Amino acid sequence: MGLMQLGRARLALSLPRHRKQLRDARDHRLYGLFEEYARASSKLADLQRELPRREALIANYQQTCLDLQADVLVLLGKLNEPLFY
Repeated sequence: MGLMQLGRARLALSLPRHRKQLRDARDHRLYGLFEEYARASSKLADLQRELPRREALIANYQQTCLDLQADVLVLLGKLNEPLFY
């Protein structure tokens, strides 16, 4: 599975109310965010399995993942706005 697909899948798990939008999204601006999320969430998962735990670094990656989720939601909202009022 490529980074874009992995990021899309992990975001769908983290944002269940937006699964259909994420699955159907075909916008190049989202693809980069999907890849970034794949990298950040993979690193977070690795860090959470490490012993001893590096809590500060884990918190940093958790915040990065939350920030990326917020960025994706903002962009999904913009993509669903009507072009004309």
